Amino acid sequence: MAKRRRGNSQAKIPKHYGILCADAHGNFWDEPELIGLGRTAQGVRLPRPEELSPLPEGAQLQFLPGCHPLVRTSENGADLVAEECWAMAAQLPSGWTRTLLPAWEKADGASDLPIFGYTAVFCRGGQLYAAAYQTEDNPHWRPRDYARPDLPKLIADCMRRYPHNRLYKHLQICACDYGCYNAQNIFYGRWEGAAPSSPVCNAGCQGCISYQPAGRPPSPQVRLRFVPSAAEIAEIGVRHLAHPQAIYSFGQGCEGEPLLQADTIAAAIKIMRTATPAGAVHMNTNGSRPEAAKEVFAAGLDSLRVSMNSVLPDSYNAYYRPRGYKMEDVWETVREARKRGLWVSINWLCLPGLNDSSAETEAMIDFVREYDVNMIQLRNLNMDPDMLLPELPQPTGTILGVTAMIKRLREAVPQLRIGCHNPYKPLTLSLT
Repeated sequence: MAKRRRGNSQAKIPKHYGILCADAHGNFWDEPELIGLGRTAQGVRLPRPEELSPLPEGAQLQFLPGCHPLVRTSENGADLVAEECWAMAAQLPSGWTRTLLPAWEKADGASDLPIFGYTAVFCRGGQLYAAAYQTEDNPHWRPRDYARPDLPKLIADCMRRYPHNRLYKHLQICACDYGCYNAQNIFYGRWEGAAPSSPVCNAGCQGCISYQPAGRPPSPQVRLRFVPSAAEIAEIGVRHLAHPQAIYSFGQGCEGEPLLQADTIAAAIKIMRTATPAGAVHMNTNGSRPEAAKEVFAAGLDSLRVSMNSVLPDSYNAYYRPRGYKMEDVWETVREARKRGLWVSINWLCLPGLNDSSAETEAMIDFVREYDVNMIQLRNLNMDPDMLLPELPQPTGTILGVTAMIKRLREAVPQLRIGCHNPYKPLTLSLT
């Protein structure tokens, strides 16, 4: 976390966007006379005004040790390295989509950055800006409504009431140590709550936030270490679904692939649906096991979110590194879900300069039309771009920019919802 030290803001607002930079202690300041640059998978460039928003509520500033910011002294000048300071970035709150990465040059011997979604930040006229576009304004996901002072008491009450349920103990870690909103909602008794169900996964995602092999930056979360019983899952679910507009979800960042535990999840759903018809039961998945997915659908699942960074095999395989399944299996899971009337979202992991290429965008449009997808949820792909980009194929076609990509999706498929969150039934989201 960075701490502001001083400012150099000018009385006259410049036309360009300046930079934020930091010292080795995390103190940061603005340099409005230096022109800030952003980065995509295609290189470094000036930000466009439509790509920037005032720093959103709940965004967190970070300084990036070992990363010197790239700047210009004139708009048409050469890219220069500001060697006397470190670059800054922002972590965006839910509902905001990144449009540019920070532009930096790493110092010799600099370490790889941790698994987070780095967003370029700028200054202009004393105002901080993030390279971000708001794709959803959902009142259930506002930072001010989480980590409230009453959370510890609510957790303690659950621990006393359900001492036998291992999932509550794990969710306590997620709620307190990781600040997970889904976990906190279980204790608050509202909106979308989650139950992790699988300690293992059949994909080797480059940016996995719950498991990284030796030699890589450590994962920011600890994966679930046991397989909960159907009774443990259902006990939490029945309690949670009793609340208004409740969603009970499987497949969170602190676990593996839930379809690997399809039998247990299906049994838990049957218990829950015997107890109550209320609320929505949802799964976040890589979609790798269509036959297992059918079992969960038949048990009473309401909605499905399938994660992918691309519908083009080379891009998909480079990031997900699937083990024992093919992309066609993912597509079959989507097809079966829509055939059975489930609401289906694509969890599209986005990297500026890749997903917003014309080739990637048009391929996604074709996929959405062919498989009758209901929604695209835009997610910022989390990891150091210097680690990720060498693993990905070069994007083809014109780079549209993230905001133009979103506009193209809306124009091409007017009925498609674009946002960031799983909708409750009936669907009552405020999307921008």
